[in-house]
This record gives sequence, structure tokens and C-alpha cells, in this order.
Amino acid sequence: MKVLIADAELPSRILLRHYTQLLSEYKVVGEASTGEELFQKVMEERPDIVLVDINMPGINGFEAVKACLKVFPSLMVIFTTESVEFAIEAFNIWAVDYIVKPIERVRLFIALEKAKKMIQLHDSIEVKKINGSSNKFTIKSNNSFLYLSPEDILFIEKEARKTIVHLSNNKFETIESLKVIGERLPEYFYMTHRSYLVNLNKIVKIESSSETYVANFFGVDKVAYISRLKINEVHRLMGT
Repeated sequence: MKVLIADAELPSRILLRHYTQLLSEYKVVGEASTGEELFQKVMEERPDIVLVDINMPGINGFEAVKACLKVFPSLMVIFTTESVEFAIEAFNIWAVDYIVKPIERVRLFIALEKAKKMIQLHDSIEVKKINGSSNKFTIKSNNSFLYLSPEDILFIEKEARKTIVHLSNNKFETIESLKVIGERLPEYFYMTHRSYLVNLNKIVKIESSSETYVANFFGVDKVAYISRLKINEVHRLMGT
């Protein structure tokens, strides 16, 4: 884990560096004495964790961290300060921890461990997204939350003010829009029509019907529609 230390006082930076280097899994990659320097160092070093003194000259620790998080939202922040008065504001910007000076070694170790676990959790979630193993899709239906596997969904249909999720042997209603739902589904779901979001893997036959096309699914009577403007793209995505 790459750690950057930002503190206006040299003795504090020396102490933080010494304590951090006692743990083999952390490497101090730089130091900063002002908010401006902190931002610059973060852009250069891209650390995993920053230890930040709130009271620094120029741009204070809060403002510098906010600027850093706009560029690197996954950056883990541990604030250090001589007072508890800024604790609420620190946690409002998703700080991992807030340590009051004088810094105690064990207290710092606990904060670093929290940051490490959050990084590992974040990395685990990202791997699941890449591998497609995060296989539950959540929708709110009436007063309940439903947890569905995307693979089980045939298509999702917009009907008046309702959105209907169609499975082979069931269907569920929600007030979530097709656009919002589509943003949370795998890439094999495609907007074939302004009112239909379809699981392309489930289509077994496409038929021409008047001014549109009809998608059929294996073993069910349910159908979804494909507009003429989208049919060529559907064929391309399905590899035909």
C-alpha cells in the first residue's frame, strides 16, 4: 500500500513516516507540508492512502483532500489533527479515520488497517464486476426488494408508468425507469425499442411483424419488440 504523508510540521511527518515504515505492507512514497503540495504529490505518486493534517497553510487539509477525491475517488484518507472539532466534517467526506494528536503508534496502526481492508473490499468488488460474478440484480417492487439473477431475466418492458421485469414463469413490477435499470445490468442487455430492454442471450427467434420485429424466447409465449432502427444493431450484437 502506497502512503503519502501531509503535515505542516516536520516532526509530525518524521514520526508518521517512522511508524508507517514499521509495517512491511505499507510504503511511504512522499511527503507534503501544504495543501497545494499534497494535491501535487497525489497527482504524481497516486497513493492508496493519505495521512493528512487538517491545519496546513494555504489550502487546508479538507479542501486539498476534496480536490484529490475528485480525481481519485477511491483514495483512502486518514485525517490527523490536534482537535476533535472537525471530526464530523471529516467523516462527511468519507474519511477512513480521524486521529487526534499526539499520534499514538497503535492508534495509527488501527487506522491503516481499516484503510487496507477498505481497499481490499473495493478491489474485490471491482474484480467481481470484471468477471461478471456479481450475479444479483436488485429492484424495488412495491414495498419489497427483489434479488434476481440477470441471466434469469428475459426482458424488461415499459408499460405506462410501470416497468415490468419478465422472467420465464413470473413477472415483477417496479417504478424504476428502463434507463436506470439498464445502467445496472450486464452488457448483453440491449434497448431494442424505446419500451423494451432485452436479454440478447435469451432470444431464439426474431420475426418481422408489420412495422417492427418480434423477439421470441425459448419455451415461453412472451415476446419483446425490436424497432426497425435497432434490428441491424441487434443482429450485430448477437453475432449474426
